[in-house]
Amino acid sequence: MSVITGDRTDRIHRSGRTVAALVTMAFAMAAVLLAGAVTPTQAAAIPLPHEDSFYQPPEGFEAQEPGAILRSREVRLAALTVLPVNVRAWQLLYRTTDLNEQPTAAVTTVVLPALADPNRSRPLVSLQFYYDSANLDCSPSFVLQQGAGLAGLEGIHSQSELLGLAALISQGWAVSIPDYEGVNGHLTVPKEPGYMTLDGVRAAERFEPLGLDGANTPVAFWGYSGGGMGSGWAAEMQPTYAPELNVKGIALGAPTSDVVSLLHVNGSMFSSLIGIGISSLRKAYPKFREASDRYLKPEGRALMDQTERQCLPRNALTQMFVDYGRLLTIPIPEFLAVPEIKEVFDSTVLGRNIPTAPIFLYQGVFDEAVPVWTNDRLSQQWCAGGASVIYKRDHLSEHLSLPSLGMADTLNWLKARLAPNAPDQFGCRTENVVSMLADFNALLTQIEINLNATFGALGFPIGPRER
Repeated sequence: MSVITGDRTDRIHRSGRTVAALVTMAFAMAAVLLAGAVTPTQAAAIPLPHEDSFYQPPEGFEAQEPGAILRSREVRLAALTVLPVNVRAWQLLYRTTDLNEQPTAAVTTVVLPALADPNRSRPLVSLQFYYDSANLDCSPSFVLQQGAGLAGLEGIHSQSELLGLAALISQGWAVSIPDYEGVNGHLTVPKEPGYMTLDGVRAAERFEPLGLDGANTPVAFWGYSGGGMGSGWAAEMQPTYAPELNVKGIALGAPTSDVVSLLHVNGSMFSSLIGIGISSLRKAYPKFREASDRYLKPEGRALMDQTERQCLPRNALTQMFVDYGRLLTIPIPEFLAVPEIKEVFDSTVLGRNIPTAPIFLYQGVFDEAVPVWTNDRLSQQWCAGGASVIYKRDHLSEHLSLPSLGMADTLNWLKARLAPNAPDQFGCRTENVVSMLADFNALLTQIEINLNATFGALGFPIGPRER
């Protein structure tokens, strides 16, 4: 048996949409909690990544090729760190490349359906979480583990991604969830997230327990928001960095394709995104740190240091409505014009390298975090360069609701791309839709996803029974 798996008025309207989005996400979280457990199981506490020797590469690892597995271990995944998800999962430490083109290491969590036959080949989907933090201890590889405890709950927003994982596993596919920010927490840097995502796929293809068909494995990528940014860099880096991969499609939801554009959230409920981005770039670029610290007031530097140590939920709650202009000694436009600052920000913009794999891009027109114009531009740039892009502009969703309302349509596209002998996707088209969930096929798929969650609550393993 298979388990189916502005003015005051404007502010009021925006608040209403935000509340609705939060309610939507609450229901998604409830489904997540159903999607893999019967009873909570007490598990021994596991060490934080910065204290865990597993995350430290062995001596001489630099000589290995990108994607080489340096270390592996089987792990148990859990919703909210205590409710076990009925799948098989491992962590792989692998050799990859940093933003300076130097060898480094990263970890990916690879997952199979519980009753998968490892002797059968299957597609692989790389799922990039929006963990949005400059702290290694917020990585998906940690927060998804059973026994991560209160420290794991610091990354509670990542739990919402379990619904997407369950949807992928229900198809019988293997999944790679890379810590694409690496061991140094580089969120908003260019290229490196792509390298780490692609090398996570290479490592998964080499990991024998997954039973994949090496570089012949059909591969897809999927990410939303920060995860969409990671997937976007993978899309742009793949043709030159990992041309051997058999990439069938890349789905990106509201990707942060222009980091500077996030400044429009200054003083809003999403204002923490500015601090998270700056704190990440301060870690990654010594000259950027030196220049930014020259113009940050003492309380600004203290806030950046604090942001660097925390996961997204705590930063989001403590930095709502912060005006970062008050933390600088010069106006924001002058800060952005500082050469060391401008050079780094300019490098973080997607669109300069053209993907060769088919793209599915979706974006909320009224997104309050990622401006729609940034991905209008990204689609135009990629299409002008010869890429094939289906771009859906959703007029109902905003940033917090689109992950749920766009999931079924995206899964249907992934299924079409990963089907045997799937036809090629050619050309570009932009579709303006009321809602991605308004499509009848998407609605049916959403029901299927919800049934998968329900069966998971009854103790059935997620995915097909192959043995």
